[in-house]
Amino acid sequence: MGHYIPERRLPALHAYKYAGQDDSPVSKYVLGPWWNWLVEQFPLTVAPNTITLSGLGLVFINFLTLLVLDGTLEHGTAASLDPARRVLSLNASHDAWAPVSFFEHHGFPASMREHRFLDVPRIPPWIFMTWAVGLFMYQSLDAIDGKQARRTGMAGPLGEMFDHGCDAINTTLECLLCCAALNVGRSYWAIASLIATLSNFYLTTWEEYHTGILYLSAFSGPVEGILMICGIYAITALVPGGASFWGRGIFSLTGLESSDWAASLGLAKWNIKANEAFLTFGALGLCANIVASYGNVRHARRSRGQSAVTPLLGLLPLVLQQVTMTVWALGNDGQILRDGATFVAFCCAWGIAFAYSVGLLIVAHVTKAPFPYWNGATLYALLGAIDAWLPNSIVQSSPTNVRFAVYSSLALSVAIYLHFCHDVITTITKETGKPCFRVVPPEKQKPQNKGKGKKA
Repeated sequence: MGHYIPERRLPALHAYKYAGQDDSPVSKYVLGPWWNWLVEQFPLTVAPNTITLSGLGLVFINFLTLLVLDGTLEHGTAASLDPARRVLSLNASHDAWAPVSFFEHHGFPASMREHRFLDVPRIPPWIFMTWAVGLFMYQSLDAIDGKQARRTGMAGPLGEMFDHGCDAINTTLECLLCCAALNVGRSYWAIASLIATLSNFYLTTWEEYHTGILYLSAFSGPVEGILMICGIYAITALVPGGASFWGRGIFSLTGLESSDWAASLGLAKWNIKANEAFLTFGALGLCANIVASYGNVRHARRSRGQSAVTPLLGLLPLVLQQVTMTVWALGNDGQILRDGATFVAFCCAWGIAFAYSVGLLIVAHVTKAPFPYWNGATLYALLGAIDAWLPNSIVQSSPTNVRFAVYSSLALSVAIYLHFCHDVITTITKETGKPCFRVVPPEKQKPQNKGKGKKA
């Protein structure tokens, strides 16, 4: 696989300077004072990347609790798809109108109608509250690592690489946690939510590559988006029924179903499930983000006298990966969705391959390298997708073989990404003289006008 930062690109590491623009009033007036106080509690001997990794560790703890309590998302799938459980939930809530789904079979493949569900206990309410606290603290630590870097003189390209890498992994894990909290199970909605969240993250990174600035709008994923998810976890923890709350219709939850005028208007057929309504809102947010990101890229490119159309080619790697993984997930008559252990592993493989793709883009950004249009992590998924849709699959010819193919993809993605992280961290720390998890006084760091990079 070789070096990801060739020697001729090393001088760019010394020239790199972070540039960001945060237009969020919540960041400025609400969370900003909290972040400023929090960073002052850390000694100057604590490395910024240690703070970043600690935040991701909290998310991993949340994810481990999901794996222990419902590691196959079986409860959400059963509650949404199994007619007996759905009627029981409906009667327990005393709802007059049945919840309505945008999709047939509530967003599950037809092949799952006869699925026998495991007797998985419901996740205790207090667990969801720990998820909310853990995610909020992740956001806080993620927000102050840059402040700590400036306090200690450790700011540099490695910090941005490390920060974006942890954020990319968190995006996938939070998506799975949110699917459990929203009670969507292993449905099409779970895949759609993963596509939306990963696409939002990629767009922000793509935008930064072409503009040189990390834009956070008045309503952004790292700030308001995370707070919204924290709110979902908290609501799930506090309302009766836990995650089943989100499977009720929006008119049932608001009490409008008891109104005569609502019944006269025939709103019962629009009593959309609350979780599907929320995820639809998220999809609309993705569309708005696409427009805003491209607007910033177009403005930056035109100000430099460059084509505003060429950057759109940089979205092809995202489209290819998202389409490939979706096609694979739906192949073999939905076998990946039917097998909970396979589905969770599949999403993790998807997320790690995505983190690798974003990592390549960040490396290109900090080293002023050409846009990375291709990476080998997508090739395995492409082969898996093709095999899954063959009339007679060559490899994935049985549920056991499907699971083997998915777990192999996960292992390969982890191996590629770990090699990438090791190579990039080693190269940057050696070139800049700034260790990853240790604070070095400025006088002991390599000056920007010295070192191997100058000779390249």
